[in-house]
Amino acid sequence: MISTKARIAVRLLIGFFMISVPVAAHAEVRALLVGVSQFSSPVISDLEGPANDLSSMEDLARKEGASDVTVLRDGNVTRTTVETALHALGLRSRPGDWILFYYSGHGAQAEAKVKGTRDGDFDQFLPLAGFDPENQDPERFIVDKDIYGWLSRYVLPDVQILMIADTCHSGTLHRSVDTRSYRFTPRLALRAVSSQLQLVSRPGPKFPAVLNYQDRNTLPGDAAEREDLSNLIYIAASQDEELAQEMPMPTEEGPSRGLLTYAFEQGLTERGADGKTLLADLDADGSVSAAEISIYVDGQVRTLTGQRQRPKTSYVNGKEVTRLFASSNVQATRPVSTPLPGIFAQDRRATAMLSSPAATWKVMDSAQDADFVWDYAAGALIRRSGDVVASQVNSTAKLIGVFDKWSALENLRPMINEARAQLAISPLRDGARYVAGTSVKIRLRSSATLKQGAYATVFNVASDGTVQRIFPVDEADGKGQLQSDGVLLLIEAQVVEPFGVDHVVAVVSEAEQTEFRLFLQTLEGQRSFGKVVEPIKRILAAAPGRSSVSIAEIYTGDRP
Repeated sequence: MISTKARIAVRLLIGFFMISVPVAAHAEVRALLVGVSQFSSPVISDLEGPANDLSSMEDLARKEGASDVTVLRDGNVTRTTVETALHALGLRSRPGDWILFYYSGHGAQAEAKVKGTRDGDFDQFLPLAGFDPENQDPERFIVDKDIYGWLSRYVLPDVQILMIADTCHSGTLHRSVDTRSYRFTPRLALRAVSSQLQLVSRPGPKFPAVLNYQDRNTLPGDAAEREDLSNLIYIAASQDEELAQEMPMPTEEGPSRGLLTYAFEQGLTERGADGKTLLADLDADGSVSAAEISIYVDGQVRTLTGQRQRPKTSYVNGKEVTRLFASSNVQATRPVSTPLPGIFAQDRRATAMLSSPAATWKVMDSAQDADFVWDYAAGALIRRSGDVVASQVNSTAKLIGVFDKWSALENLRPMINEARAQLAISPLRDGARYVAGTSVKIRLRSSATLKQGAYATVFNVASDGTVQRIFPVDEADGKGQLQSDGVLLLIEAQVVEPFGVDHVVAVVSEAEQTEFRLFLQTLEGQRSFGKVVEPIKRILAAAPGRSSVSIAEIYTGDRP
């Protein structure tokens, strides 16, 4: 846990500007959805998620009005089938249309033949079903440069493209995991050999470009230094050095999903606290922009993976205001209630405690099927992410407090909105583990879109669910007002036991939060985070788009 002490106000310019843009009234949505689960390879593991991802994305595309939908699965996915489908979509598209190009599966790296470019010294590529690094068939892999060349040749520049790649590029987990409970499946193939792998030559584009490039020496896809496509919004599941993950959602009994896909679908289909606005409609204006979906999936995926995975969205300047799919987004549905989490314990003493009538969990027969594993002898509760989320858990009462906390977090998670204010933990990289005695700083960063003089309430939830107020708590904090384009240093404290995961919650609104703060004060020092959820939802529902919540995680332990 962390000790809460000093607060210092500092200024820093950050932020972005968002407006709306006109769109074509006749625009259509077309989709190419590609997924590979079965790889038929001794060196590439199969995946469970892409099949579920494809079904969900097809359903979402059709809800967005798409009738022109092409789906390619497993063995039907080759270089030729993907290129041919993209070319056909480009020919059918008209100015103002949208093309949704989606891929779910493994990703890998290989040494680039041309080094020193802005792409770096490695090529990211998609190994398809049947890919063999020792006997390469160009039909069984697609390089990032191939996709760029196809999009630049086959799609008119006034046709909008939303490309989503739910796959990882390269890298390793930056925080160790506890093998007693680890349920993430990395979407990374050939990890052991990727740094030495070189790809064989592959064919060039099969079809002529849809445009006449008479005034250019080369087509965009031919150059080593490729300019950004002005009509492309690209969402990647992770940074280049990170893994992308899949896991059963929303609990172990759910279907396995790519976490980027899950967050994207959730943001465009489920309602926020007001019961009307889409979760990803962060300013509540009735549509979702490129910037909003970027901010939304970033916050969701980071939270779902314990800060291990950070999506990356790319587009040219000015594209952030573009409204997705050039139409009103789908009618939001109410969120599906989350089933009770499952817990497993081998120790008989712990098993007896799990039968408590106050239980907010299901008892599972194996660690593989559980959301949490309770190592009673060590007093540790391990989440399916492989993190020890609470220590010194040696009683049913403490276990109830921890589960109350995680249930409340899952209830609030879909409503995270960091467009106007975001909590940041330093000095270590996001998600790194802080050991006892080290210093940790917590800041609240506000953007230019935050109304001058907005109010913030910040509190910490310790690993056992104990609520601790952070801001405002004394006269120096005033009414907790924030300045736009600023950073408020809330805490600089030392890490102390018990270890686990602390969660800092910031609620920001344009109206004073007097009643909420008084209620929060009554919960000080209690394991009562669950009681705070509904009051936070009421604040969000009272002013959609003008109130928000940000949640930051602080991992602590006796080793990094």
